[in-house]
Amino acid sequence: MSKITTTLKLATVAAIASTIGVQASVGMELKAVTGLQQTNTLAKSFLIHFKDAVNARGKGGVSVKYLGGQNIVPPRKAAKALKRGQFDMLHSPTAYYIGMVPEGYAMTAANVKPAEVRANGGWKILEEVFEKKAGSHLIAWGESGSQYNMYLMFDPKLDKNGVPDLSGVNMRATGTYRPLFKALGATTINMKSSEIYTGLQRGVVKGFGWPNVAIVPLGLHKIVKYRISPPFYHSNNVVTMNLESWAKLSGKAKSLINSVALEYETNSAAFMEEQRLKEEKIVLASGVKDIKLTGGAAKKYLSTAYSEIWKQLKKRSEYSDKLHAKFYRP
Repeated sequence: MSKITTTLKLATVAAIASTIGVQASVGMELKAVTGLQQTNTLAKSFLIHFKDAVNARGKGGVSVKYLGGQNIVPPRKAAKALKRGQFDMLHSPTAYYIGMVPEGYAMTAANVKPAEVRANGGWKILEEVFEKKAGSHLIAWGESGSQYNMYLMFDPKLDKNGVPDLSGVNMRATGTYRPLFKALGATTINMKSSEIYTGLQRGVVKGFGWPNVAIVPLGLHKIVKYRISPPFYHSNNVVTMNLESWAKLSGKAKSLINSVALEYETNSAAFMEEQRLKEEKIVLASGVKDIKLTGGAAKKYLSTAYSEIWKQLKKRSEYSDKLHAKFYRP
């Protein structure tokens, strides 16, 4: 073998080794999608407090690349797309795939915080559920401090209990709101969040349910007339990963993601409360009237909201009793 040939072979081996070294240093890039639009406050919370946190601390071992929101995949198809491996990570309200994972209702109707659920064994139950039914690994429960309000285009009549009567009213709803709205007599209509404004303009729907934050980015405060208080439920946004993508991560990368997840659950709740206070001023200043139910009416309204969710879970899940014991403190 000539000296030139030997030199070329050694150079080739060195180049390959160098390439492998570069790939190893880059680590695994996780492609992420949000079920909500990028401009939505809930999606922003994930991008700031989860994605950015992983990227700041991943040090080449793991990183998260954000692909987009509803422009990438329709929200109700996102969980199945994640399961197929179309992308690696999803941040989404479980309401968008409640048919696949009805156990998401447990987070909606919870009255305890994520930290308590992790400590009392409830999180382990949900991990089992998501792996079994959604083909995904459950990472975090974000923005959990956020609650929901009903918004209407009209001043509602109240029933004998002082609760809004929605008989004959078309309401935009996801799985989160459907049980309550139907219990109040409404007809519910599926509609992407990006279509709510137009739906209200055209009279297709007369109201909707929405978190007590993130209404301003959609401009809905400019068209809606009334907000019903008190707020109900808690946010059911979760971060999940494709099972194969999770399995491919190193132990160190998994540990990092789990660590960020715990911080994100706390930081996102604080972030959402800050945003809620800011938006509250804008919403009320825009002319939206706040109809505040009090006393027995408020109690009946909230009782209906929570009981209807747990009824649905009881009908649809073999895990309902176990989850109720972990997520709801009487």
